[in-house]
Parts: sequence; structure tokens; C-alpha cells
Amino acid sequence: MDADHCSRHDPEPRLSRDEQFLARWDAERSSYEAWGNCITDTVKAALEPRVAPDAVDYFLKAHSAPRAKADQKLLEKAFYRNKGYHDPYTDITDKVGTRFVVLLGSDIAKVVDALESVPGWTKSKDRDYEAEQKRNPIAFDYAAVHFVVRPSSSIEYQGVKILADTPCEVQIKTILQHAYSELTHDTIYKPQIQATPTMQRDAAKAMALLEATNDYFEKVSNQVAAAVNAVREITNSLSAIYRSSTGLEPSPSLLEGLLLEAYEKSAGDDYLDRAARMLDEKPFLVDRIKERVARRNPLFSQPSVLLAYLDIMRRGRRAIPAWPLTEDEMEPLLNDLGESRH
Repeated sequence: MDADHCSRHDPEPRLSRDEQFLARWDAERSSYEAWGNCITDTVKAALEPRVAPDAVDYFLKAHSAPRAKADQKLLEKAFYRNKGYHDPYTDITDKVGTRFVVLLGSDIAKVVDALESVPGWTKSKDRDYEAEQKRNPIAFDYAAVHFVVRPSSSIEYQGVKILADTPCEVQIKTILQHAYSELTHDTIYKPQIQATPTMQRDAAKAMALLEATNDYFEKVSNQVAAAVNAVREITNSLSAIYRSSTGLEPSPSLLEGLLLEAYEKSAGDDYLDRAARMLDEKPFLVDRIKERVARRNPLFSQPSVLLAYLDIMRRGRRAIPAWPLTEDEMEPLLNDLGESRH
């Protein structure tokens, strides 16, 4: 029998265990990546009302995008790290993962709430730093919230079918926790690294420092929020008068903050009544504001420009030193009220 005849009847060589594993991963990787994208996009949409008026991309301090495990790392975890998996492919729940990084520890709850509000998913906490701290309050270790999230039934996302029970690991952590995990990811907690007692102690001290820093961040954030709320109340009140008088929608920006800093303390308790009366008695000011907004002058879209007008009405040219911008930018307001900087 010739060699060609023999070769046509030789059985196909059997794939090794590792090859079979990777062949299945190659076939299903796109489905896992689609599931990671679905979770990322859906949670970000659920976050929008929870962080408004901030944008979600401002609230999150790192780009959120799913990442599939590299082939080699997946094989190592499945077969070469003594994990004791009964069914490695099914038991490994972080073949794809996504993360949400926030500024403060208290912000984590907003992401958790957004995630848990999504129907049609099963969510199990793989790691809960608050529970770990309660169990061992004097230990300082990596702190974050990890979920394993699965679709309860098969779905399709962006044209890709995702089977029911497909897992994705979701990490929710602060930017400080993220920095710590980036530092230690391939060192202290990896089997190929023999962590020394000094290394472990220094890592624990670093985490203790991060927790203390977060506590200070929280205090500063609360102080800023209290100050911002007081200022925001003035802006909101002036916005109502601005809107009703001009028919325009105010657009507060950094300029609003500068104007408020200059005038909020001297405005007096009756600033709302005086602003409304000024626009009623001097309707030409409304026309001037509309004209300049139409010419896209952002200064006249600020509600607190009304405080500047009130100050000029009260003090004339003596109001110039309090003006927070250049004198050229103040000139139109002075002229509107028959004043001049010269």
C-alpha cells in the first residue's frame, strides 16, 4: 500500500488538553467580549441619573472597557496553578472582566446600586471589602468590590449571541485602590513571586495609608459639597429670575463661580427682590442681555451677571475694583447703566 493511501486513512491527531481548552476559548471569546461590553454600557447608562448633573465619564476616573484574559494566562490559571478546578473552563469566572473606578469609597455604592438595579442578570459578590473589614478590622489588604455577573437567559448584544450563565467579573474600586492593585497585581499576590515579610508589611502599610487618604478625601469632599450647595442655591434662585425675565436658559460655567465669589457676600439678603425689580424697571437690560447672548458672549449667560448689574447700580464706578474679570469685559455693563470706567 502506498504512502498516499495510508495518509488518507490515518486518524486525525487528537488535540491535547490545552489545545481543546484554547479551541473552545477561541470559539467563544467574541461572546464573552460582547457580554463585557453589554455590562459596561448598561451599568454606565444606569449610573447617569445617580450621578447627575455630573457626566458618567467625569464621575468614573478611568476608562471602563472589558478585557478578555490572554490565552497564556488563562491556561496557567486553568491547569498550572493548583487551583483544584473540577471543570476549569466553567469554574474560571474572570475570562472576561470590566471595572469601574471612582474617586471616593462612598462612590462605590452608586455603582453597586446601578449594577444591582439591572434586571435579567444574576449578580454574586466575589469580594466585598466592607464585609472583609468587619471580619478582620485590624488588617489592611486590597479593598474593592468584585461581582460575577451572568445573563439569566441567552441574549444578543451588538449582533453577538451571549449564552445564559456566561460569567463576567466586575470590579468596582476607588482610584487609590486601583493604584494599589496595579502596583501589586504581578508581584505580591502572584505565585511566581515569593513575597517576603518586609514586602507584605510594606504593602499592608500602603493600604493603611490609602484608607486614611480616602477618609481625608471624604471629609474634604463633604466640606466642598456644603460650600457648593450654598453657592448653588444662589445660582438656582438667580436662574429663575433670569429665565423668567429674558426667556433664555442660563448656562452657568466657571464664569458663574468667579462672579459669585466677587458678589455673594455683598449681595445682601434681598438680592432676589432687587434683581427682579431692576429688570422690571429697566427692561432695556433684558434686551442688552439677549443681544450679547445672541452674539455668544458667555458672560451674559451667567445668572450672577445680575449681581454685577446690582453692584454697579449701587456704587457706579466704585464697583470696578470688585469686578473679577478685566475692565474691558466690564465696560458693556457700565455703559448699560450710564457709567464708564474712565
